[in-house]
Amino acid sequence: MKKATLIYTLVGCLGSVLTLSAQAQVPVIEVRTGEQAQIESSTLGGASSQSELILLVLSLQEEVRYLRGELETTQNQLNRLQTDVQERYRDVDRRLSVLMQAAMDDDSLPPLSFPSDTTEDEILAEPSSADDQAAYDEAFALVRAREFEDAIVAFENFVQRYPEHQNTANGYYWLGELHLATESLEQAKESFEIVLERFPEHHKVPDTLYKLGVTFSRLGEQERSRHMMERVIAEFPQSTAATLAQSFRPLAN
Repeated sequence: MKKATLIYTLVGCLGSVLTLSAQAQVPVIEVRTGEQAQIESSTLGGASSQSELILLVLSLQEEVRYLRGELETTQNQLNRLQTDVQERYRDVDRRLSVLMQAAMDDDSLPPLSFPSDTTEDEILAEPSSADDQAAYDEAFALVRAREFEDAIVAFENFVQRYPEHQNTANGYYWLGELHLATESLEQAKESFEIVLERFPEHHKVPDTLYKLGVTFSRLGEQERSRHMMERVIAEFPQSTAATLAQSFRPLAN
């Protein structure tokens, strides 16, 4: 009897111990194998490499944006320089036209000369090969010397010999100016019309429209003259030719 009682007592104590062990917070230690640790280390290393690549790409993108901005700035400066040179050429060209007309009206004037602030290269812009440029220069030199009849012959030879030269439109324009100055009005009209027909995008078009309007007026064709003046004002409102057209008064018949 005592033995049975002792057994029950021991069983009860063992149950209590098991219950307390189950309720106790026992820390859990995770043990990784060598292979698992290597995989985790590789994963962390890959993430680090990707971060470095992303930073490199971002840095390159920033550098490209900077270089693109520099390129655009340089291109804008170049465009402004080209525009300035073209405007100077056109302004000097117009002034030469006025001087040439004045020289025709007054034989006491000295030979035409270029303004002191402008070089001959700027006036004789659009260079090309040596032979055709030399021919153009020679014809233009006759205009400067007020040898207008010889200049007409020289420019006629030039446009016939070099029909596609960069200065061909200029050649026809100056033929128109020379014929207008010498009162060969039909020839002047033909020369100006060639500029408009064959070279519609040339920078001499505004001046050509105006001078063609002047020619029509001198021919007594006032309606056609008015049309030319209205056209240059409408199509090239910012040009000097448009300003001249606005103040132009037809000749009395």
